[in-house]
Amino acid sequence: MNQNEHEERLILKHDPIPPYRTVFYIVFIIGVIYLTAIIILGAK
Repeated sequence: MNQNEHEERLILKHDPIPPYRTVFYIVFIIGVIYLTAIIILGAK
């Protein structure tokens, strides 16, 4: 029953667009670009 309540809370959180998800994607994209830049600069 505890797990079902947890799943219901997750579903309720996902109904509106969660701001933390947008922040996560922005940080992820910046991280990928940053790592790519390091690899390109390091390869030269």
